[in-house]
Amino acid sequence: MPTARPSTDPPLPGLTPLFAAEAMSDADQVAAERYGIPTILLMERAGLATAKSILSRYADLGAATILVGKGNNGGDGMVVARHLREAGWRVEVVLGAGEPPKTQDGALMTRIAAAIGVEAVPLDPAADPPEGVLVDALLGTGGSGEPRGVIATAISWAAGAPGPVVSCDLPSGVDADTGRAPGVVVTADLTTTYHGDMPGLHIAPGLLHSGEVEVIDIGIPSATQAPVAAWLTGPDTPRVIPAKVAAADKYAAGATLIIAGAAGLSGAACLAAEATLRAGGGLTVAVVPEAIQATCARTVPEVMFSGAPGDHLDSRALEEVTRQAGRVGAVAIGPGLGRAEQSAELVWAVIEQISTPLVIDADGLFHVASAPHRLAARQAPTLLTPHAGEAARLLGVEREAVEADRLHSAMRLAELTGAHVVLKGVGSIIVAPDAEPIINGVDAPALASAGTGDVLTGVVTALLAKGLGVRVAAAAGVALHGAAGRRLTGDGATAGDLLHALPHALEAR
Repeated sequence: MPTARPSTDPPLPGLTPLFAAEAMSDADQVAAERYGIPTILLMERAGLATAKSILSRYADLGAATILVGKGNNGGDGMVVARHLREAGWRVEVVLGAGEPPKTQDGALMTRIAAAIGVEAVPLDPAADPPEGVLVDALLGTGGSGEPRGVIATAISWAAGAPGPVVSCDLPSGVDADTGRAPGVVVTADLTTTYHGDMPGLHIAPGLLHSGEVEVIDIGIPSATQAPVAAWLTGPDTPRVIPAKVAAADKYAAGATLIIAGAAGLSGAACLAAEATLRAGGGLTVAVVPEAIQATCARTVPEVMFSGAPGDHLDSRALEEVTRQAGRVGAVAIGPGLGRAEQSAELVWAVIEQISTPLVIDADGLFHVASAPHRLAARQAPTLLTPHAGEAARLLGVEREAVEADRLHSAMRLAELTGAHVVLKGVGSIIVAPDAEPIINGVDAPALASAGTGDVLTGVVTALLAKGLGVRVAAAAGVALHGAAGRRLTGDGATAGDLLHALPHALEAR
């Protein structure tokens, strides 16, 4: 079904555009002023489509409570109430803001609903929400900041709904542009959003409150273009990964160098190294401490493990690292590297002396956290792949601050370091210093397991070695990683299982 038309082309196939709330509001105005489409008609189409979605999913419930605010989102809710009533449902409208919608369109929809017998009653916070569907039409994109007063009370009341919750536009309490949820927030089973999808529905914590997202065409002409705020990966995103060709050798398929491991931490090095091959790479060399070289070689015989003196990697490994880096297309450093002070010397030497595209993860990020701004001087492509805790350390803030505002945290980190950033987690965020963010829409519960981040390091490094640009390699790698995770079933899946799922996900691209 047609939705908002982006004003720019996607940077790689399989991406869905995401639009800021302001862009969607502007599209409404363009539809009215340029094409003469009354805004109340757009409201009618939005509410009608939401009602149809409710009827198709929850036909057996037969009752709905519509929680409305005093803006246009409340007007959408009034349209939903009217059409559910006309379909024979028991419908009650609850005035979550203490008064009915006050906008011109919202007030008219309120009068129409009342004329057919839709009852509107004040919110009674002491009463439990009734059985049936609860429709959240409190704030929509008009809300910003922490909900307070009667609105906060209404949102808290909605949390007690015994049945499914459907939000109009986006769950009340979620920021449409960032996914922030600084206070109480509605948790929806379904969010029907209108004309175009929005970043806040796909970035945690907003993602965790949005449920299924359905984008509804409300009749805005396709010629109405809108600027893109972000892009969302999908199942087709990994198609950009080049396939191996019969006449090519292992170097043409992509050669990588993994600098990883320490005594007692061989697993991360093995996972990252094997992942490069499972993601379609042709050759992988790994420099590891001599203390774990034999263990790694037995674990992943397809990888060439080169040993450096000691229990951990330090400046003594630099000569071998430099030699191996000269024959590969991409380098990764960090998985299982350990936090010995001497390893920091090697990390900075690799950053400053090796001109190959570089992925920094895990303990590599730990060692650069003392001076992350130094990364900005690096001329070669650089990709950082932190989880929230690592990003917090790099930014000098608490982890909770990163989790509360993941988009801006990733953007600040990219600006600070001059690097591309993958902020890992549910709805991983890929940020380039000078381009729209890319949000991962291909997630899987199985990825919540130790070692899967090391696998991702290997995957994105392999794609860099194939010659993909950093932004493309990061987005395609994150999507491929997620697609492999979706092939795993049960809570007992491990990072090793993920490795074996990668070739199947790659074949299906």
